[in-house]
Amino acid sequence: MVSQHGPLRLLTPSCRVKSIYDIDFQWLRARNIQGVISDLDNTLVPWRDYCVARELKDWFGKLHREGFRTVILTNAKPAPTIEKLASELETSLIVGARKPAVRYFRHALELLGTQPRFTCVIGDQIFTDVLGGNLVGCYTILVDRIGNREFIGTRFMRLLEKIVLSRFDERSSCPPNDP
Repeated sequence: MVSQHGPLRLLTPSCRVKSIYDIDFQWLRARNIQGVISDLDNTLVPWRDYCVARELKDWFGKLHREGFRTVILTNAKPAPTIEKLASELETSLIVGARKPAVRYFRHALELLGTQPRFTCVIGDQIFTDVLGGNLVGCYTILVDRIGNREFIGTRFMRLLEKIVLSRFDERSSCPPNDP
């Protein structure tokens, strides 16, 4: 694992897993996490595919039953399909964010009613989700992107991400859930 000092510290996730379904709720509890801020595109659903799969609905239901508060924070433009998705998942939603801008993460924290040290940010991008979450002092979980389709600017940033990711262990610090 990369040293937690210097500029790379802000680009280093607290842990890295394959998907949201590999996040261990006990890992969250051990860190006193109360709120979860999640990215949308390529984290929860494929890019611009805002249909709610049963597995995703069940995962959010389990988060809520376990007492976690949730909000989706996305750079996507407002759309009825995104609002419908958030409604089906029974979660708050912030659209049109300009991650990693700190003010949007702070707004998410206000909606959750949590402090950064009790909040986790989940996303598939280092330069938006991980950087923004680390800037405000949250735990950060980097997941592998769901699909290959994405915004052209994101594709460029993926090249820079490869350089940063080459300095990390493959996946570490956040064991998967028991089956």
